[in-house]
Amino acid sequence: MILDADHPLLLTGGAGFIGTNVAARMLGAGQPVLLLDDLSRKGVEENVAWLEAHHGSEFELVRGDIRDERLVRACVRRCGAVIHLAAQVAVTTSLTDPITDFDVNAFGTLNLLE
Repeated sequence: MILDADHPLLLTGGAGFIGTNVAARMLGAGQPVLLLDDLSRKGVEENVAWLEAHHGSEFELVRGDIRDERLVRACVRRCGAVIHLAAQVAVTTSLTDPITDFDVNAFGTLNLLE
């Protein structure tokens, strides 16, 4: 399913497990994809390498934080649709650093919506 062949699909958190699989499916259908990810989770570099091995340069990776207003705005302006998957998902981090957990998950989402 192609959403917009002229504009990429923005996948926030696109280097994670779900994002990588969504990207692969969309790329396989001919949909250009822009991944926005800070690559902070263990293993995500391997996910990006897998996408590169299977889809070459058909996608673009922007390394950055969902809380970076300028970066998010620039990415959204380039894209025809957004799937938001970026989050701080580690339960341990939510317990040891709840402010950062809330900041990434709540403010990051609000930043994207704005």
